[in-house]
Amino acid sequence: MGRRGNSNSLNTKKYMHKTWDGIFDFFSQYGGNLDNVKAKTDPVITEADIAAIRAANVAYGQLNQAIVETERLLAALRILRVQFLKQNNTDPVRAPGIQYLVALLAAVDGQRGGLLWQEERLTDRVFRSPACNREDYEMLGIVYKPNPAAPPDHLSGKLYVVFDGGKVPAHWTLPRGYHDARLTASTNHGEWVLLYEGSESRFVDARPIPAISEIRSYKLEIMAGGKPIGKPVIDKILVGRDITVEETKL
Repeated sequence: MGRRGNSNSLNTKKYMHKTWDGIFDFFSQYGGNLDNVKAKTDPVITEADIAAIRAANVAYGQLNQAIVETERLLAALRILRVQFLKQNNTDPVRAPGIQYLVALLAAVDGQRGGLLWQEERLTDRVFRSPACNREDYEMLGIVYKPNPAAPPDHLSGKLYVVFDGGKVPAHWTLPRGYHDARLTASTNHGEWVLLYEGSESRFVDARPIPAISEIRSYKLEIMAGGKPIGKPVIDKILVGRDITVEETKL
């Protein structure tokens, strides 16, 4: 959901009508107004993004229609059941048609969903864009409550490092809106060596495992604009063929 900028608390359920039709109306308005802000965001909201949310909303509307049609069909079948019992002759009884319902379900079948997920991703781009303002939010029908952004020097990620007996997998999480990280390592409190820098959230340290255990320190840094920001996180473990996996944590 976006890259960098102010952190905002957003919840679609708080600002759309709490009815199924209201949800459809909200997304119709939202999808119709995305064209007006797409060039302001980074990364830019693309035509494919807009087409995906519009298509999902159309399918959602068709599904609502299918539910209404199903309820109508059930009501007609109940009437038909009474007619079977009470009809005063043996004339044929015609069942209600289901062609419209079948067509609606066929239109929905195979369509991509995730309306709330799509909206939150695109809304986040709008929130994090300095080019978008309150008028843009209101145009999209967004109601929001800003959270105070943490100072950059207070930001930190979370690092998880394990020794599985043959290698050292590491994975991490970053504060919302940050995607780039740098992972470095130090052996027995020596110099730090770069292992990975990029937007992935995992790395496997496949360096040879020593016969005699050593202390490996792993440091995670948040990267922004090619520079580290915030507070580094360090995790230390013992690695060696002379210890069990259970003995690795310091």
